[in-house]
Amino acid sequence: MPLPKVYPRVMGTMLDELNARLAKGYRARAFEDADREPIVAEGNAEAHPMEAETADEWRHWDAMSEDPSRLRVTLVAPDGSVAGTAVINAGMTPLPDGAQHAHVRVHRAHRRRGIGSAMLDALESEARRRNAPRLLSGASAGKPFALEWATKRGFREIGRRIMSYIELASYDPARWREPLDRVKRDGIHLRSFAEVLAERDDAGRERFWQELYEAEGPMWDDIPFSTPMPHWPFDRFHQLMVTSGQLLNDLSIVAYDGDTIAGFTATGDRAKRDGWTYMTGVARTHRGRGIAMALKVEAIDRAKAAGRRAMCTVNDEPNKAMRSVNSKLGYHAVPDSVELAKTLA
Repeated sequence: MPLPKVYPRVMGTMLDELNARLAKGYRARAFEDADREPIVAEGNAEAHPMEAETADEWRHWDAMSEDPSRLRVTLVAPDGSVAGTAVINAGMTPLPDGAQHAHVRVHRAHRRRGIGSAMLDALESEARRRNAPRLLSGASAGKPFALEWATKRGFREIGRRIMSYIELASYDPARWREPLDRVKRDGIHLRSFAEVLAERDDAGRERFWQELYEAEGPMWDDIPFSTPMPHWPFDRFHQLMVTSGQLLNDLSIVAYDGDTIAGFTATGDRAKRDGWTYMTGVARTHRGRGIAMALKVEAIDRAKAAGRRAMCTVNDEPNKAMRSVNSKLGYHAVPDSVELAKTLA
């Protein structure tokens, strides 16, 4: 996608401000695609093994979440190596108040030189130029030094997101037949997206996606996000679910009560090894009947049969109902992702 005409001017302004603040020998420049490999390698060295990513995954997600407002810079050390990065953007689903997302990362060998503070100052200046009322960011609870750094610079915790996973080699599907049998006795039918789509023509498939999106709306509204987010527009939903190639239709399950969508769980691909639960929700009219548990069990059973290594998911800390379901199934949590916010004067 071509960059908007304003991009070079805005990037130039931010780089000028940042380079004036950096420690001697360091410089900032516009991010380049080849920077992904060293940045990912450094991030993986400090992350939980289940959080490890690849540069190609990052490229893929960037391509799916095009954001003309995104500015990303790379910090270069005196020896020419990549020493860190910073980014500001509106996010995949821009927030109504215009809040901006900002993230700073300094590689281990280059910390305690004022570099992170210089990059944050430059991001805050850019956010003010965008008339953003606040900056949103995050840090792993497994890195207390990062949380302390952010707190000293005016950020406060507004919530926590918890990634958890279940390794499928040790998962025993036989233990979890009862939730499936119970919803079946209750008249609920579980079918994979692939099975539903196979029975429909092109127009019928598009109707299915529209029906699923409309069913998701009230479920989304009830998710206790740390920062409330409006239901994403249909074009974003369609992009992730249909055109991205990320969705695993054979591991994504819809619960039908007659012709009514009573709930669904959508599973995406993660590095060709794992499944990633994008969304599990149940219609308000059908809650309390064990449908969420049955959806999760069916998806996990199918993922194990398909040879996937693990199933992963992320839930906001207040979402105790879904976290309880995951805990019962044997999911393990990695260190919390602490959601942070800073009000801009």
